Amino acid sequence: MDPQDLPCREPEEVWQFSQRLPNTLEALPLLAEAIEAFGQQASWQEATVMQINLVLEELVVNTIDNGYTDGRKGDIDVEINAGQQAITLRITDDADAFDPFSIATPDLTQAIEDRAIGGLGIHLVRSYMDDYRYAYVNQHNQVTLTKKPKAS
Repeated sequence: MDPQDLPCREPEEVWQFSQRLPNTLEALPLLAEAIEAFGQQASWQEATVMQINLVLEELVVNTIDNGYTDGRKGDIDVEINAGQQAITLRITDDADAFDPFSIATPDLTQAIEDRAIGGLGIHLVRSYMDDYRYAYVNQHNQVTLTKKPKAS
């Protein structure tokens, strides 16, 4: 078969986003605005922008509140690679080592007043993302999330 007879695929357009945040809650509104602008640029549906923002907020707030218990300053890096087939988010921080996915899924069948506190945010992350992974690399937490975008 002649190579010219093979189907030619257009290279997939990939959008990239990167932002370094201080470990303060005041950084969250700027991250949310940047994600909205990036989502528009990458042609995400509104629901995808909302889900990505909620997931990032949940994970970053958990990191800020629980990962820097000694009050030290730190950095949280958010990177996104977005193509037509998948959106991959990576959150890297220098907080105390912690795997957010080690938390058990809350029992949603219990009455809200009978449930243990915590776990709902990570449940939300698991629900909105198609894949999620944690690694501790070079004294940094690394959370990698993948979402397959729905066609518009």
